[in-house]
Amino acid sequence: MNLPTQLSPVPGADGLYLWAPEGTGLWGYANCLWIISGADAAVIDTPYDGPMTEAMITAARPRLGGRTVRTVINTHANGDHSFGNHLFPEAEIIATGADHHDHHEPTPQEMHALVHDSPPDLPLGRYLRDHFSVFDFTSAQVTVPTLTFSGRHTVVVGDKEVELYEVGPAHHVSDLVARIGDVVCTGDVFFHGDHPPHWAGPLQNIINACELVLSFNPRVVIPGHGRPTDQAGLEEHLVYLRTVQREVRRCYEADRTVEETMDELFQRDFYPQLGLPERLMIVIAVEYSHLRGGSPAPSILELSSKAAAWSYR
Repeated sequence: MNLPTQLSPVPGADGLYLWAPEGTGLWGYANCLWIISGADAAVIDTPYDGPMTEAMITAARPRLGGRTVRTVINTHANGDHSFGNHLFPEAEIIATGADHHDHHEPTPQEMHALVHDSPPDLPLGRYLRDHFSVFDFTSAQVTVPTLTFSGRHTVVVGDKEVELYEVGPAHHVSDLVARIGDVVCTGDVFFHGDHPPHWAGPLQNIINACELVLSFNPRVVIPGHGRPTDQAGLEEHLVYLRTVQREVRRCYEADRTVEETMDELFQRDFYPQLGLPERLMIVIAVEYSHLRGGSPAPSILELSSKAAAWSYR
């Protein structure tokens, strides 16, 4: 992956700049939005490891000038949106106050061990090496938020108001979306170009979060991963989410297993233009747990193992 060497201005939005690794079919390369206004600066989400975060900071320096980043906002606690927080030591780190104990997030140390110590002859070990060995988890850290909120919170960056809305549990227990005028940063409630992995759910919560974003009448929608788009791009994704929701419920009511549901969908060439189809196994398994009345969902490791096994089968 060739990382961006400069920030890209968000068209028609003075003071907003995007650091966006390009490509689909990839894990771990999240979009990060910079807000640079007056003497102040903030960033929404930080990359997966130290070298990526340093590359982003280097790319931002011509725009940043002598400013210091005083605010980091995490759209959720997945490591690819937060493991670089520690490289902004003077910043207040803002996130929702969701109880992360309800959703164990692998630490950088755990990710390093999983990638390098999982048996490579098993699907999960092979999958982790194929998709995650490029990241230096020894350079990453978990940095606890210094300010949390529930519901809604507003941050002022120079002359910009950043409105934060709690929308989790959806993709993650801790999701938020950020609105800056007619630009909305969705975090991972919206993936553009790949099948999404949603770890918390239910799907209705993810649909509700996307509908909230549409209610803002945004001109630019910045997904957690993939190319920025507009309302039409998000509306197209909502059709996908509702289709998945409907098909999963139909198969659940027909007593099909998660694996049988997955196979049935892809025997019909389900959304072939989207990358990483194995991630739909994660969504189906989580949705089944909700359809069973909120029974405990499989762990992140169990969900990842299901996706990996389907991928190599």
